[in-house]
Amino acid sequence: MENTMTISVRDLMAYIHRSGNIDNRFRSNTTLTEGTAIHQDVQKTYQEEDQKEVALEHTFVREHLSIHLQGRCDGLLQSDEGPIIDEIKSTARDLSEITEESDPVYWAQAKGYAFIYALQEQLQAIQVQLTYVQKQSKEKKKFLHTFSMEDLMLFIEECIDQYMSYARILMHIREQKESSIPDLSFPFDSYRDGQRKLAGSVYRTIEEKRALYAQAPTGIGKTISTLFPAVKAMDLDRMEKIYYLTAKTVTRATAEEALKLMGDKGLTLRSVTLTAKDKICFQEETICQPDYCEYADGYYDRINDALVDIMMNETQMTRPIIESYAKKHKVCPFEFSLDLTNEADVVIGDYNYIYDPRVALKRLLPDQKKKTTLLVDESHNLVERAREMYSARLPEREFLLISEDWMYENEKLSKSAEAIYKSLIRLRGEAKQSFVLEDLDGGWEEALERFMEQAEQQLQNEPVDDQSEHLLETYFTTQNFMKILELVDKHYKIIGELDQGEFTLKLFCLDPSHVLQETTKGFRSSIFFSATLSPFGYYKDMLGGKKDDYILQLPSPYQTSQIDLVIAPLSTRYKSREQTAERLAELLFDQTQQRKGNYLFFFPSYQYMNLVYHHFKEYPVNIAVQEQGMDEERREDFLAQFLPGEELVGFAVLGGVFSEGVDLRGDRLNGVAVVGIGLAPRSFEKELIKDYFQKKGRNGYDYAYVYPGMNKVLQAGGRLIRSETDHGSIQLIDDRFLSPKYVQLLPEDWGNYRVVR
Repeated sequence: MENTMTISVRDLMAYIHRSGNIDNRFRSNTTLTEGTAIHQDVQKTYQEEDQKEVALEHTFVREHLSIHLQGRCDGLLQSDEGPIIDEIKSTARDLSEITEESDPVYWAQAKGYAFIYALQEQLQAIQVQLTYVQKQSKEKKKFLHTFSMEDLMLFIEECIDQYMSYARILMHIREQKESSIPDLSFPFDSYRDGQRKLAGSVYRTIEEKRALYAQAPTGIGKTISTLFPAVKAMDLDRMEKIYYLTAKTVTRATAEEALKLMGDKGLTLRSVTLTAKDKICFQEETICQPDYCEYADGYYDRINDALVDIMMNETQMTRPIIESYAKKHKVCPFEFSLDLTNEADVVIGDYNYIYDPRVALKRLLPDQKKKTTLLVDESHNLVERAREMYSARLPEREFLLISEDWMYENEKLSKSAEAIYKSLIRLRGEAKQSFVLEDLDGGWEEALERFMEQAEQQLQNEPVDDQSEHLLETYFTTQNFMKILELVDKHYKIIGELDQGEFTLKLFCLDPSHVLQETTKGFRSSIFFSATLSPFGYYKDMLGGKKDDYILQLPSPYQTSQIDLVIAPLSTRYKSREQTAERLAELLFDQTQQRKGNYLFFFPSYQYMNLVYHHFKEYPVNIAVQEQGMDEERREDFLAQFLPGEELVGFAVLGGVFSEGVDLRGDRLNGVAVVGIGLAPRSFEKELIKDYFQKKGRNGYDYAYVYPGMNKVLQAGGRLIRSETDHGSIQLIDDRFLSPKYVQLLPEDWGNYRVVR
């Protein structure tokens, strides 16, 4: 076993800073990873002989342990006095506030690069330059300092010595992992049908550094069948980390359970589960300011001890564990969990930590991505989630309110918001409905940057209150709009959106496949899996798949006799609902009489559900009805009512929280009905999607309406059969289910259907 620890220059200096050995003026709202676009703008000004993104590395040996230090300096410039290491940093601060002593940690990072290069080139001294770029004005301020090789050597040696105790802990943890993986066996006595093939395909895909799109039936055990081979693949060269990405909390718990099962079989690695900031925050309001939150105040003074404590004593760092140690060490639980991702072998979290440009983990550097595998659970959800993540909105009303709120307290801020509001008014014109804009003129970017600059200055010294909270929210909305504006291309439409008289400027992502592909390609391997990736062509296309990516479609291990599939050709179209509601209630009640037990009925909207409930409640049946905006506790209470031996009917909304990710095994669920084909109502945006894909040579209507809608139907039906012993009925209620298009989309294991009228 090679006793080598690899660390980036950036991460080393962050650790030393947290240890208090670099001036503590560096704060958490300043990040070591700055805007790529600003870096590129500066690098474009380099001379022909200058170099950018220069890879540097050096290995230190201490007590039989090698520390491999690596990184990329932003620039290597040539001057008459010799080479210059250039470190570029963007800042929201006014450049007049920044001095050479403002950010010691930036100098530390640059000195790390300078040391490696000077050693490599046998230089006695080298120049180091910090280039600050003001984010709004794009003005630059530079500081140049010459360091002797002797000074650099002393500085880096001290940093390495300081890091050694932590490195030995990390080495101990790594040795535990590496020694436990080779003998790890599948945590069940045998594989279910299809599990071995899925596990083998996942391992081979990671080994070959490819991507896999896998459809595996509900109940087969997809989580363990992907996590187990991915963990085993950590024995492969340069495979170090797994990100298990999910759309729902319940699937995160399933991943945690799979890791626990492997832990019971002898696996020893560290995993961390990420929880949304607003859920894990200890305060009533999520305000990350030292003067408001004691867990944010002095975070860097305590975080190293907290990291060492939890990693030495825990393997699965779930939400309760993280909260416990965060309280013990008085650190922010959310930031604590993010810091743990640096050292954890498996990270479990929402899609947005990788894909959302607003919150994606910037700490994952390109070299680390190459050693990381993505496991994307329920990946059919990623299509719409990505479309949402890569879209952005500017609501007219928010800027009007800010211009009024700050009129007397901050005239510059008020006028900058008013300028955006007036620009939105001009765009709106006399329009009475939503419309498409060809382009936005260059003045938009300048106006948004002026507003952000004024908002930042105000927020820096503003006490926490409702007024500043609203300003902060609008600031982040504007910031996100500008980020997405950089992505706008042929895959987008710029929309003027009118909704009940409110006007919003929207950057609407028609096709997220390009951005998903760009994000995914940096990782070693990606496994997209779901019970419903059908039709394959659509999902592979929309998730950014390439021609040479693997696909796997596993047959259902269940017998067709386990499902009694019924199609009732009743019109559920909007214009027919009042007339057919009574007959629909009768069909649903008849289904409950075929076999006593528990049933879940799914409707396309709350309004339609309540209409049918009005008729259904006349029958002698116990009914539980999904409510709008149910919190986690209420959702758990709803599902807890489905007990073996009971007779309960649940009314729920198709595509909602109960139509996927819910596991009611055995007699907890005996039948499912799906009302309607899942089509979203025709809308301005859906029609734009349809037209876009039609022009690309696809069936635009299917891409915009049919496939996303049918996926909801299949997910809802998938709640029924969760194991080899489950039996029950599925009733599909809509006359369109009998058309060839929809019959072809039904799963094979749903068997031969019969028609009731």
